[in-house]
Amino acid sequence: MGSVDGSWEIVNFDDFLLRYSPRLAMYVSCTKQFPPFHILNEELLSGGADQGMSGGCHWKPLEITEQEYEDIREEMLTSSLHELEYDPALEDRKTINKWCGAVLSHHNPKNRSAT
Repeated sequence: MGSVDGSWEIVNFDDFLLRYSPRLAMYVSCTKQFPPFHILNEELLSGGADQGMSGGCHWKPLEITEQEYEDIREEMLTSSLHELEYDPALEDRKTINKWCGAVLSHHNPKNRSAT
């Protein structure tokens, strides 16, 4: 799925979202929040990004359908491996940057450990 240092490798969706997605991985893995349909598609359509010294990840831009999204979301939210949640209150954030800021503000892992 992605190119790191010019070579291509196949990555499963779990790894992509939780480890390799240039703009979503940190927010999803740290806050345990699954992104809305339009945010996930924004990332998939971007084709990736460079991440400075860490290299980043690139792929052929793609878009998933609402049904594909629902299938992926269901699998990710019911997997005991990931313990992800979905916050419908954050659906109205129009861009990845807005969603990432809101999810970190509302689901900051530091605040979770204090409760």
